[in-house]
Amino acid sequence: MFAKEADIERAKAAIQALNQQWEKSFENHDTAGLVALFTEDCVRMPQGGPATVGRPGLEAAYRQDFSEVWETQAKVRLNAGEVIISGEYAFARGADTLVQDQDGRQVGETGKWLFVYRRQPDGTWKYHWIIFNSNE
Repeated sequence: MFAKEADIERAKAAIQALNQQWEKSFENHDTAGLVALFTEDCVRMPQGGPATVGRPGLEAAYRQDFSEVWETQAKVRLNAGEVIISGEYAFARGADTLVQDQDGRQVGETGKWLFVYRRQPDGTWKYHWIIFNSNE
């Protein structure tokens, strides 16, 4: 069974909105808000660090990873290059940019990512698996 084009476009728009909500929660230093965007059994696979499974591990990792970055009034932009919808899952790849204030000047760092999203019973989307690394 193939999804209707309108359904696929609505799902893609919801994925983009989820990414924007992640950016907003990051900018507001809202760890609980970030974690709420993920499935209960989420998996996070960062560059140079251990994978975390589940929201408690994700929350601990975010608190540790973002504590210093948040002191610099950092902002992140997630730019999806491609989004594919397949039933209850969506797959996206893209680039990210982290901009932070260092010694009075804005410094940027770029990276790339691959996210797997899972549609929830209420029709919303959440992050399920994420992997990312820096271009630096």
